Order: sequence, then C-alpha cells, then structure tokens
Amino acid sequence: MRRLLGFLLHPEVSLWKYCLSLVPLALIPSAFLVLLATLTAEAAGLNAAAHSAPAIDVTLGNVFGAVVFSPIVETFMLAGLLKVLSSTSLHPAVCAAFSAVLWGGLHGLVGALWFFGTVWGFFVFSCGYIAWRHTSLRQGFLAAAVPHALANSIAMLLLWVA
Repeated sequence: MRRLLGFLLHPEVSLWKYCLSLVPLALIPSAFLVLLATLTAEAAGLNAAAHSAPAIDVTLGNVFGAVVFSPIVETFMLAGLLKVLSSTSLHPAVCAAFSAVLWGGLHGLVGALWFFGTVWGFFVFSCGYIAWRHTSLRQGFLAAAVPHALANSIAMLLLWVA
C-alpha cells in the first residue's frame, strides 16, 4: 500500500503516463468492490439490483454527460473540497480518503451499491489532483479529470457493447 500511495501522491512519470496509469488503478479495484458488495448483498438476502446504480441508456446525451460534463463539474467540486481538506494538518492520503467517501456517498444516494463503484475511483482521482496541483492547478485538474473521463468512457463502452 505504501508503494501505491507513493506512486499516487509522488509520481515520477509524465502527467499523461500518470493519467493513463490511473485508469486501470481506478477501474479494476472498483469493479472488484462492486462485485464483492453485490455478492455480499445477495448473500444477505437483499435484492442487489434494487440497490445498484440506475440503468443508463447509451445515448449521445448520456455519453456526453458521463465523459465530458460529469468529470469536468465533479473535478471542479473535488478541487474545492480538497482545497479545504488540505488546509488542515491531515495527511494527503487522508484528505483523498475523505474526498472519496464523500463522493462515494453522493453517488450512493442514487443507488447504495454505487458507493462501492465510485469510492475507490474517487480516491484515485483525488490523489491525482493532490499530486499534481503543486505543479499547477491546471495539471492537478487534468490528473483528476482525464482518468475520470477515460474510466467513464470505458464504462459507457461496456454498456454499449452489452
């Protein structure tokens, strides 16, 4: 975990390599968490489908919303939240964790299991912002928004293929 946090918070690669690296780092654990949460809910006798993220049709508007609008708007909001959290004496990883739980919780309001699909991704995106904002706010923004947009692009592509 220390090595992962080192990479997330102190990257030694270019911004673009970093952004591309964050996509599988966000998606694979998130998919595992959703699967684990779904199986746990079903084992407990809950209707997992009733607590999942809402079904999304792959329309041009929904793709635009998921791939462009949401990553941009949510990254602006994430940046504001992290600015407040970073003004405390909290470790950057703790700031990213608080951010992730908040974002997971907001998504979970729509479908409880959606929390598990977003919490890890937003931890990764928050770390990206924190790691690169010291270079510039623009690079911090890109380090969070680009992997978010790419992850959402893959999700939309999978929905379209399915």
